[in-house]
Amino acid sequence: MRLRVGLCVAFVLAFAAPLAAAADFVVIVHPSVAGAQMRRSDLAAVFLRQATRWGGGKPAVPVDQSGTSAVRRSFSDSVLGMPAAAAVQYWQKQMFAGNPLRPPAVKGSDAEVIAFVSQTEGAVGYVSKAAALPPEVRAVAVVD
Repeated sequence: MRLRVGLCVAFVLAFAAPLAAAADFVVIVHPSVAGAQMRRSDLAAVFLRQATRWGGGKPAVPVDQSGTSAVRRSFSDSVLGMPAAAAVQYWQKQMFAGNPLRPPAVKGSDAEVIAFVSQTEGAVGYVSKAAALPPEVRAVAVVD
């Protein structure tokens, strides 16, 4: 009985953790990016540069936060399905293998990400939920 209860609790926690993490960030895009929502898998593909263009053909330009920031940890866990350190290792392997694609630009704060996204056509980034969003960027919902 204890084992069964323990497994049930572990199961619930395993699925609750990504949902809680998703609440810690907001995905923002440049106004040139169409749509009010984005599938989690599509967003991951853009940040891992497995997809380099939006549906309309324009270049997708992702921007990350510092690898040590809490918002990056939350985004990486929830969207990429890996810790931020694993994402850094992913890019190191890609570059070592000669992949011509480069990792997303890295900015040090919510304000820097907002400035980059607002000034870069096709840009997508993420900021903490508490960040004030100016009209030059648009929040999009992440859906499964």
